[in-house]
Amino acid sequence: MILYVGDIHGSAAAIAAVDEAAVKAGADWVIQVGDFGIFWPGRDCSVAKYFRKRARQGRPGPTWLTCGGNHDNWRKLFELAAEQGEPDLVELVPGCFYVQRGCVHDVDGVKHIFLGGAESVDKHTRVEGESWWAEETPSYGEFSNFSANLEDEKPEVVVTHEAPSRIPIYKTNRDSSPTPRNLENILRMSTHTPARWYFGHHHVKQSWTIDSIDFHCCGLDGEYTE
Repeated sequence: MILYVGDIHGSAAAIAAVDEAAVKAGADWVIQVGDFGIFWPGRDCSVAKYFRKRARQGRPGPTWLTCGGNHDNWRKLFELAAEQGEPDLVELVPGCFYVQRGCVHDVDGVKHIFLGGAESVDKHTRVEGESWWAEETPSYGEFSNFSANLEDEKPEVVVTHEAPSRIPIYKTNRDSSPTPRNLENILRMSTHTPARWYFGHHHVKQSWTIDSIDFHCCGLDGEYTE
């Protein structure tokens, strides 16, 4: 069983609540859809502390995977990936991993493809390298890798931070933003139709079925769907 968890924004309390729910439900995996909030500069990271304490005490809990969001420390994620030899799963802390953009991973017997990142509408209020990172938007190569693996690997489930622009989450045209526009174009060009697509970023818990795909926005602060 897998729980798909919305934006966390560095809340150890939300992580603890999800852990408790996962243990009760018998879920071995938690997939978090970005804006996880780990390793922000100049802060005592309560998220890292939580997972390290959980491991040290031997407490039961699921394995966490995150795709990363726009409000995540991408330079740190990339630095850890380089230090570990660029694996698909980058260990952040014990029991918690970042899944690199475009990678396909089997979770609980189900193929998942991941692509973190999005555009911050509030970046003008933030400081680059401290609370905002230019790497928040996937590169051309990362989008291309995602597209190729979606086509070749045919995963059942897609996990992203942002969603394709077909999702009617706002009345405004989201085609003006690179990530939803590129995801939409990739999906339109692909001959593969995934069964389910989980995402975050928009801080609502809501679902849509569009063109035979079940889309789920996973909510905020410990909200989740199965």
